[in-house]
Amino acid sequence: MSPRRLHLWHRNKQTPDSSRESSTEISNRAHLFDFLRRHRTPDPSPARASSDERGGDPSRSRSLPRDEEPRPKPLRASPTGRESWLILKATLKTVCDGCDMFPPLKTALYGVVSIMELVDTVRDAHDEFAKLATRIKVLETVFSQYQTQSDVPPVIERRVERLLRDIGPIAGEIESKMKRPTITRIIAAPKDIEDVQESFEKLAAWVERFQLECNLNVEYRVEDMATENLLAKLRHVQGAGINGQSGDACMKDTRAAVLDSITVWSRDPDAARIFWLSGMAGIGKSAIARSVCLELRNAGILGASFFCSRGIRDDATRIIPTIAESLARTSQPYRQALLEVLRQNPDAGHGTVKLQVEYLLENPLREAFGDNSPTFVVAVDALDECLDPKATRFLLDTLASRSPYMPIKFFLTSRPEQYIQSRFSTARPDLQRIVRLHDIEQHIIESDIELYCSKKLQDIRREWSPSYTFPEDWPPWDEVATISKQAGKLFIYAFTAMQFIGEEHPVGRLQEMSRHGSEAGQPLTGPLDGMYSLVIDRAMNPKLRTRKEISQTRQIVAIILTLREALTVSALAELIGTTAQDVRAMLSRLHAVVYIPPDDEKGAVTTFHASFEDYLTTLGRAPDAFKIDLFEGHAALAQACIHMMGSDSLYFNVSGCHTSYVPNSQQDFESISSSIVYSCLHWVHHLLRVTNPSSLLSSVGSVLRRKILFWLEVLSASGNARLAMGLLHRVLTAENMRDRLSPEIVAFLRDAKDFVMLGHDAIELSAPHIYLSVLPSLSPSSTIAKTFWPKFRNVPTYDVTGIHRSRGPLLQMSGHAGEVYSVTFSPDGTRVVSGSWDEAVRIWDARTGDLLMDPLEGHRDKVFSVAFSPDGAVVVSGSLDGTIRLWNARTGELMMNSLEGHSDGVLCVAFSPDGAKIISGSMDHTLRLWDAKTGKPLLHAFEGHTGDVNTVMFSPDGRRVVSGSDDKTIRLWDVTTGEDVIAPLSGHSDRVRSVAFSPDGTRIVSGSSDDTIRLWDARTGAPIIDPLVGHTDAVFSVAFSPDGTRIVSGSADKTVRLWDAATGRPAMQPFEGHGDHVWSVGFSPDGSTVVSGSGDETIRLWSADVMAALPSTYAAPSDTVLHDGTTLQGSRLAVLDDDEHPAPDTNVKPQNTPSESPQGYSGRVLCVAFTPDGTQIVSGSEDKTVSLWNAQTGAPVLDPLQGHGKLVTCLAVSPDGSYIASGSADETIHFWDARTGRQVADPLSGHGNWVHSLVFSLDGMRIISGSSDGTIRIWDARTGRPVMEPLEGHSGTVWSVAISPDGTQIVSGSADNTLQLWDATTREQLMEPLHGHSHEIYSVGFSPDGARIVSGSADATVRLWNARTGDAVMEPLRGHTNPVLSISFSPDGEVIASGSIDATVRLWNATTGVPVMKPLEGHSDVVCSVAFSPDGTRLVSGSSDSTIRVWDVTPGDSWMGSQGAHGSTIWSAIASSMRLPALPRSAHSLNCDNTETAQSSSTSQIVSEELLDPSQFRLESGWIKGPQDKLIMWIPKDYWRAVLMPRTKVLIGRYRAILDVSRFAHGDRWTECYTPSMTLSNP
Repeated sequence: MSPRRLHLWHRNKQTPDSSRESSTEISNRAHLFDFLRRHRTPDPSPARASSDERGGDPSRSRSLPRDEEPRPKPLRASPTGRESWLILKATLKTVCDGCDMFPPLKTALYGVVSIMELVDTVRDAHDEFAKLATRIKVLETVFSQYQTQSDVPPVIERRVERLLRDIGPIAGEIESKMKRPTITRIIAAPKDIEDVQESFEKLAAWVERFQLECNLNVEYRVEDMATENLLAKLRHVQGAGINGQSGDACMKDTRAAVLDSITVWSRDPDAARIFWLSGMAGIGKSAIARSVCLELRNAGILGASFFCSRGIRDDATRIIPTIAESLARTSQPYRQALLEVLRQNPDAGHGTVKLQVEYLLENPLREAFGDNSPTFVVAVDALDECLDPKATRFLLDTLASRSPYMPIKFFLTSRPEQYIQSRFSTARPDLQRIVRLHDIEQHIIESDIELYCSKKLQDIRREWSPSYTFPEDWPPWDEVATISKQAGKLFIYAFTAMQFIGEEHPVGRLQEMSRHGSEAGQPLTGPLDGMYSLVIDRAMNPKLRTRKEISQTRQIVAIILTLREALTVSALAELIGTTAQDVRAMLSRLHAVVYIPPDDEKGAVTTFHASFEDYLTTLGRAPDAFKIDLFEGHAALAQACIHMMGSDSLYFNVSGCHTSYVPNSQQDFESISSSIVYSCLHWVHHLLRVTNPSSLLSSVGSVLRRKILFWLEVLSASGNARLAMGLLHRVLTAENMRDRLSPEIVAFLRDAKDFVMLGHDAIELSAPHIYLSVLPSLSPSSTIAKTFWPKFRNVPTYDVTGIHRSRGPLLQMSGHAGEVYSVTFSPDGTRVVSGSWDEAVRIWDARTGDLLMDPLEGHRDKVFSVAFSPDGAVVVSGSLDGTIRLWNARTGELMMNSLEGHSDGVLCVAFSPDGAKIISGSMDHTLRLWDAKTGKPLLHAFEGHTGDVNTVMFSPDGRRVVSGSDDKTIRLWDVTTGEDVIAPLSGHSDRVRSVAFSPDGTRIVSGSSDDTIRLWDARTGAPIIDPLVGHTDAVFSVAFSPDGTRIVSGSADKTVRLWDAATGRPAMQPFEGHGDHVWSVGFSPDGSTVVSGSGDETIRLWSADVMAALPSTYAAPSDTVLHDGTTLQGSRLAVLDDDEHPAPDTNVKPQNTPSESPQGYSGRVLCVAFTPDGTQIVSGSEDKTVSLWNAQTGAPVLDPLQGHGKLVTCLAVSPDGSYIASGSADETIHFWDARTGRQVADPLSGHGNWVHSLVFSLDGMRIISGSSDGTIRIWDARTGRPVMEPLEGHSGTVWSVAISPDGTQIVSGSADNTLQLWDATTREQLMEPLHGHSHEIYSVGFSPDGARIVSGSADATVRLWNARTGDAVMEPLRGHTNPVLSISFSPDGEVIASGSIDATVRLWNATTGVPVMKPLEGHSDVVCSVAFSPDGTRLVSGSSDSTIRVWDVTPGDSWMGSQGAHGSTIWSAIASSMRLPALPRSAHSLNCDNTETAQSSSTSQIVSEELLDPSQFRLESGWIKGPQDKLIMWIPKDYWRAVLMPRTKVLIGRYRAILDVSRFAHGDRWTECYTPSMTLSNP
């Protein structure tokens, strides 16, 4: 409401005599004046000049006696002045009414309003007061954010208090104008008007300042939240810094020399960048580190600290991210620089250690501080306690090499382990300072230990007194000296001794220890071992403890030593099935060596020092009676974890998700107990370390069958979903599981792996969608589906046709940051090596999928080839940087300088069978042979190929080499001479991408870009059998199985295939799942497993066992029965139609009418077009056929038109609709009768390569074609003869041609990145080629008026050109993320449609270039072709996903009313389910004609209308997202092409995935999806 409306409303409420004031009202106002005066404070802002300074009459500022005051003259108030003043009063009244949560401010403002009530108007004010009202009104906006006082942040309260102080003087200034003999209700004097206006000006200024501060506070809060979100992406380790350490620092006056030297180093700007403090276990490194950190912190130069601890903080890859997070909280300049890095690369904290140092330390530090001398020191303690020595070594290498370029110092401590010590011994001495504690003179350390012991014993005496009697001279000096001498250089000995003495009977224990000398000849650990023996003897002495107590002690120690992560007392007790009190009792005798936090819920139970575990587990140190068998600990923990997961502690929605609409990162999860999280994460680790787990396996099977989804929920909610696949795989493949798992549990675990692989994206992103999205997507034959579908009834269900799933991979490895070009197994089958676009080589554990070491980095360009040496000790890699590198396969170290000799990129490398030689092939068209030991070239380059050498391999006897090239040939070479053995093998019609010898050397297999695989006799070069045909795109990789009976191939069609090497027939169903080209494949040494590397950045392992890889087809038998008796229908639980009756005790119906056989393509749809009357669609496919479809129903009109010898690349329909022309890779053009489908003439021949584009002239008399031969041809459409000579001018493939509406011009787009315009009659070029696109031009077209040309390019843009001048009409249209393959103008010329490799169709305003609507999403692969219907209301698209879609492209929502039988009713149904309870109380289903029916319910709850528009839903990376990006549900990728999307009118294809959402519970009701107790008779 405006201030004026507020005033009028207030005025109308007043009574006629409201102008008269009672004495009570005046009294109240006087009270308010007093309050305001008491709270006056000087105005801190520059005040305007006083009346004296302005030269006014000083007397005017004094109050006159009442009898001297002049009587007011009658005044006439101006309408503007009165209205302006009243608006200001009304505004202040409104603001006053709205600040109930600020009582003092409300009182103050009410005082101002009360004063204003004395005055009706201010003369000659015009609208100044109304303007002030607008400025003051902002207070209402600020206050409206808070409902109660508790909602107000402290910072806002403080600012309100200051505003209150500032408002005080204003009331006094106005009051002074009211002290007159007779109160006038009009302020008329110019000076008074000016002063009052000035007062309110001040008020407005204070309000504006208050608002600014509040806005800044909001901005700061938003910025702080954004900062915290970015820093959280680092996933730093909590409690790793000095503030999280419970251990003591060095006692005062001890370690003085060492600490002084570190202090001097830290302050010296020219000192070495790294200080390494080395010392054996127990010598006191951590105490020194704590002292250093505290001293540095006090000096303000501690940048960050990280205290490693075995079993707690032992991941070397988390050190740098944690340091970065801590340093960001220390240094503002660094924080800003780091945040910028994280904005550009949010996953920087999860890269390799090298990249972490570069992105998280070096770059932001240099950005923040430039080349200044180091200011901060970073401390890292106990590096040796990190689990992975290789990762630690890489960290040290990187710090050593990069520290000179970082304005920061590093203080590091560790034991003198060889893998650590070697990094410092080889580094430059000027970069490091090394102090070895164990080299310090004995007497210096002994003196420090003696001082430590003396003070600690004095502390013990004070703690025990007066309840315990000590001798007067206790502790005696001789006993202290003895203890100190026994400790030698080990502070941990002294620490443990003091802990032991302080436990009980201090006097007796000190005497006992001083008599417990160390024997001569003991190793350096002797004194420590003796100390530990004494402690353990007390804890497990059979004379002092019962057998049960000793057994409990041994077990609890074994458990603590084998825990994967430290737990609180309560969590540990819950895990092992006891009470916290019992845990404390079991550990009460071990206080000297085990830390027991005082609070059961805080802190972690852990050993004080890693040397205690070493003592108990190292051979020859602890007495046999004390030795701890870690296997016993693992067995106890495995049993505990399994029991915990089987208990009521693991249940549906254990994470407490309140909504299914947001990802895990935005969920407000309830706390999951630490014991449950631990059990879910580590049960596999402990189980695999049990020698004979047979007794546990039945429990494992039982728990997983009941709770595997709940287990996945915990992993998802805790951010560990990525581990699920590897954990299940390890159970299936571990040595101790072999022959012990029952067939039933094996089948269940395999199905569980398939479940995780199918839905890993959804499982990682959102815990609720494990149940809502992934579970419904399973095959009905899955044991997971059979087990859990009956318990989850309120979820979506699918009716699937034509989609068949093969079994998923055994394992998936992710980690590369780009396409994986090469993979191979190690000779023993335990490892996989990979090379990638990201320039790195990685080595993986083939059993677990874990990365075995940091990436091998050194190449400066893509790594295209990798190979293991025959003994598995060396990895060779070839890169586009032109070099070959050899790496130690165990350590990752570079073994020698890179091998250089090729003049271009290296595409392939291979070892000889004896490992002595390496062969390489290059883009320089040559092969080279190298000595694998020295790296020297052995012969001259092998020359003969005329194209890139893509592949090389040695024969099994090492005497020959085979190579394949872009020149389409295969060559065999003599290794001793470098000469050809036989003539080149020719047969492939395109580039040879891969070759391999059979194990016996008699055969060669080759894969080619011509989509075929060929087998050759290795001696004669003759083909052995017909080409192996099945792949639908280039074959990039082939390999023989170890026994030579099978061949594996990987292709650009994203599949891996197995073939019978004798017959050439497929050996099993293709392996599907990769999301991009399969670049590399290979067999494991035993032939049981296939490895594949893909452009989707993953490596996958597949079972080559025919039985293990049987497909989990969706063609479920009609009598398949679930555990609850429900009959499966297809792949879903069928939904009742209104006119049918359910079977007894079920809520599903059988479908009596079989579905129609699927109609559509099985291969890529490469071209589509409407017939001129818009009733039919014509399409061409890679299956070599042309098809016609009913444009309304999608039904075929004719049988496929057959005649082409290769795939159909393009087509055109004559203007009268009588004929269809089709062009093909067979270099011909065919004409067909559109009514009968018969060929009407002989094929048109003349092009020397693929025909890519066809178009009829508007009169139908001519047809124009473009080809890979670089020419354009014009044909007589009646005779089939060329009208003129070919149009030549392009230097590359002519991808597209178009003819102007008047038939006078032809435009062509080419691989040479240009468009050319031609005179259609004279063949003359009309102008210079049009330049603008940076890559190949795939599609061109004229606007209907012929004035403009549109083009789509591999540069992912669409451009518009003036057809007369060749000038660009506007800026390129950007939006596609991949090459644009097809474009089309709408018939009215107002819209442009474009189809892209990014699988979307986009529509653009042809005048402005602005998108007309959201991208049309639904295709799951490349959109090859788009075309408008003649009336412009529809668009047809053909895709590599084998489907054709007809879209409604009319503006607005009219498409929803004209969906037809194939409409996108899924979206309407989902929108409806968001406004109706997603329960059986209201039924929404899709009828057999795909139209939606609904039964309303009295319990329906209507929500915001914005949720009801299906056009607001979209498919993004498999997720159906609603308004505000709500996660509605996830759809597996193999269903994408089969789901009806928004605006899809017709879907033509063999695949259907019709979604039923009638029972779909989602949003804040998502938990209702779980119906464990729902009976069939009572749904």
